[in-house]
Amino acid sequence: MKMSSEEKLENNETEVIVTESKKTELTGFLKTLSTFTGDIYSLTCPSFLLSGVSTLEYCRYWADFPELFANISKPSEEVERAIAVLKWYVSTLYGSFASRKDKEKIEKKPFNPILGEQFLARWNDRYDCGETMLFSEQVSHHPPISAMYLENNQAGVSANGHTGQKSTFRATAARIDVTQMGHIIVRMRDYPDTYLITLPSLQILGLWRGAPYVELSGTSVIQSQNYSTVIEFSGKGWISGEKHTFSAITSRVGEKEHLYTTVGTWAGKSIKENHQTKEKTEFFNVETSQRAEPIIKPVEEQNSMESKKIWQYVAKAIDEGDFATASKLKSEIEQRQRDKVKRGEKTISQYFYWLPEDKEFLSFYGLINNKLQLDGKNRETGSWVYKKLSFCKYKYEDNKTNDNFKDN
Repeated sequence: MKMSSEEKLENNETEVIVTESKKTELTGFLKTLSTFTGDIYSLTCPSFLLSGVSTLEYCRYWADFPELFANISKPSEEVERAIAVLKWYVSTLYGSFASRKDKEKIEKKPFNPILGEQFLARWNDRYDCGETMLFSEQVSHHPPISAMYLENNQAGVSANGHTGQKSTFRATAARIDVTQMGHIIVRMRDYPDTYLITLPSLQILGLWRGAPYVELSGTSVIQSQNYSTVIEFSGKGWISGEKHTFSAITSRVGEKEHLYTTVGTWAGKSIKENHQTKEKTEFFNVETSQRAEPIIKPVEEQNSMESKKIWQYVAKAIDEGDFATASKLKSEIEQRQRDKVKRGEKTISQYFYWLPEDKEFLSFYGLINNKLQLDGKNRETGSWVYKKLSFCKYKYEDNKTNDNFKDN
């Protein structure tokens, strides 16, 4: 198979060498990918390409900079709050999609969470922003969907949403294309404006070198009833361009005039331009900003469904380079999940419930449809709602059951 231009080594990038002992396993995996059709989520990845953490733990990156999350409610002007939401959102991307490459030189695959798995964390007051709390839970296994709720009570800000992925392998381009399902809704206690955030697509490149990395692509929208920010993601081509780039345009709903344009790299520095004053200022720079570490209970104090406890021995084996043991333990966990489903055992979510027709979410559809050109196949109508939802102008019914689980 011919290597695509995306897979060729980029300037100033060090090639990762796959050891001889792993080449056979990697080659077999890539051959399986090249002939596989459908969603590749169910395929077993070689253990040496596993990261040692669950996908559910990636919810932690929504609070890499808790002060930016808290700052959403600080501006008195609505347009400035819209810009604050954009800044917080951009600050979450580096941790979510590029931070692990700095440590191990490649992006490794996380574990597929089991149904009902939980990841709970908090962040202490930083820069007088107050405490931030995270509740996340795997609410569906097929398709895989993680629900998350982030709240800073002092600031009066919350974010509730869910994320899922549908992956396909493009043999001609030697890459994995990932469509992200789901959305996030940001709410405030002291202001009526709410913000819907849609999620971009991903591309996993570098497979043939055994050095995978993630690139964002497509369009993401941050939408309130009065303001809209359209974010276009792009990466480096063979001829020109820069990795991890984005361009965001903020405007008032119904008006063509651009209020702000923000451009740069989500893994580095970005610049914001105020079109009314023509002033350009630094927007965000992850390289000069210190990410906050979450506070997580020690494994021995966690409940049996928390990520660190579920995967602790698999992660330990991977850290020690004992990939045979890691594969065995991982398979045992996954088999217990399959056996539970076969027995017809229901898994009831502790923190979230499925709302098939979310009227708050649906109220945004007319505003974002033209930007995303949504079709019936990809259009969502419901949300996974946190059971103790705060700062919401809509009153949700107390019918908090999970009868709509897709794979119980």
